[in-house]
Amino acid sequence: MRTLIAVTLTLAAAVAHAEHPESVASRMERLRQAEVVVVTGSADHMEQVMRRANVKFVVVTPDELPQLPLHGQQVLMVNCTGEMSAAAQERVRRFVTAGGFLYTTDHAVHYLVEKVFPGFIRYDNKTTNEEIFPMQATGERGLLRHIGGAQGHPRWQTAGGGFLFDVVDPKRVEVLMRSSAVAARYHSSGVLGVRFKVGDGQVIHVTGHFFTQPGQRPEVAQAGQAFEQLSANVVTEKKEDQSRLDGLYNVAPRRSMVMQAAPAAAAPPISAASGSGGVSTSSSTKVRVLGRKGKYANVRDAEGNEGWVDADSL
Repeated sequence: MRTLIAVTLTLAAAVAHAEHPESVASRMERLRQAEVVVVTGSADHMEQVMRRANVKFVVVTPDELPQLPLHGQQVLMVNCTGEMSAAAQERVRRFVTAGGFLYTTDHAVHYLVEKVFPGFIRYDNKTTNEEIFPMQATGERGLLRHIGGAQGHPRWQTAGGGFLFDVVDPKRVEVLMRSSAVAARYHSSGVLGVRFKVGDGQVIHVTGHFFTQPGQRPEVAQAGQAFEQLSANVVTEKKEDQSRLDGLYNVAPRRSMVMQAAPAAAAPPISAASGSGGVSTSSSTKVRVLGRKGKYANVRDAEGNEGWVDADSL
């Protein structure tokens, strides 16, 4: 079949290949084990960055997102433009809430981040040309380690038709990178990259999309390397976040229970994060207890499903 079958894991593929259940199981296991899930776009190629970084990743399309068993130990990288259905946007929201890292670029600030996580950042209605600018690293050094290379003079490339953005809530948004030259050139905030927390996870967004290629001018390659280094740092940061998540999702159910929409015996079951069918706790997967009411406990699993179960089952 198509070359992407090796890395693309979809429910559609599972249905089309129902006569080969082992192949389906293998593909789904590949997704569960992936450090990074890359969502295809029309103007970016994060999968090439991950391939050079030797990161275990899979590639999916926006239409496939609602059915995928993403979990909070992963990074979801969404290539520009970030346009997707409401069901896919809801899957992204649950993924981040359950501890996942969402990493987006350029147009995704408007088409995805503003819609799913309003009130943090927004497109400022200014577009860029393809240019290289000096930048200032202002955020926490973990995500910015090694950016700038040996010379310590980092560069960033804006994209042709790229979207600049403003920070809406400075108290909740950490600015990672900015450029006074970009601010002067486009009469903008000059912010190039940010991150903010949502639930148990976080969102990291940058303007521009870039990857190095052989034969580029040194200054162009340096700008691409800054993007690639940040991307690799995001993956490293997620690995280092594992112990925190283990401390939050630390309750192993004694038995399987159907998650309900309310703490009442007659409450209906919740829908799965995939949007199809109900969802149950499992003795093999730990959950986070969000609260208790009477004999019920409100729990969230690693895929972002939330509901009420009998507290005695935990």
